[in-house]
Amino acid sequence: MIKTHRHEGYVHLVISRPEKKNALTRDMYESLGQAVEEAAADEGVHAILISGEGDVFTAGNDLDDFRARATDANPRPSSGLAFIEVLMNCDTPVLAAVEGLAIGIGTTMLLHCDAVIAGRSAKFKTAFIDLGLVPEAASTVTMPLHLGARKAAELLLLGEVFNGEQASECGLITRAVDDGQALAEAGRLARSLATKPREALRASKRLMRAPWQESIQAALERERSVFAERLRSDDCQSALAAMQRR
Repeated sequence: MIKTHRHEGYVHLVISRPEKKNALTRDMYESLGQAVEEAAADEGVHAILISGEGDVFTAGNDLDDFRARATDANPRPSSGLAFIEVLMNCDTPVLAAVEGLAIGIGTTMLLHCDAVIAGRSAKFKTAFIDLGLVPEAASTVTMPLHLGARKAAELLLLGEVFNGEQASECGLITRAVDDGQALAEAGRLARSLATKPREALRASKRLMRAPWQESIQAALERERSVFAERLRSDDCQSALAAMQRR
């Protein structure tokens, strides 16, 4: 489920499925997207903060959802990518507080946030290649844009794990803090944004995003098509079956 906490000037959204390391289901993506849209439309909200329940941000997409989509003759559009599009088009500043795991879309969604605070031992990993898939969430453009081509290849192609310190050094996140302090620091930033003129914030974010908006949208569409093909590939089917047996 997605928990919503309203504060003066900002909204805090919590990914809450601790028994599954906050892995995201279709319903959770839809709830997140709706919550972001509602917060962005609220004139009293100057910032949106996203975190995970407990000591994990999110283990990424629920694998049962991948398996269902891989075997569905007429799969529905990806709810995960629908959520990413909401983030991409959100004019209200979005912050994230990351502790523990940030896997797959748990990492790529951060590329659409305006500030990311993480614990020093947080773990960032994209396992798309290992599953026989390809990167998603427009990360084939946003990752090189934020990190440079070499570091992007480490995450997207090699599947290397970055901790909070490494993520901060390469630009994946804004800064690393002591473990357990990410939410407090992100909350401080949200409260700071809450004191600033809302429309000036939103207009400034639109201007900053404008030079890359079209290329990011185009990347999302390219990835969407190839990802759907790879989801039905023998490589992906074998990888999902192997993980189910563990």
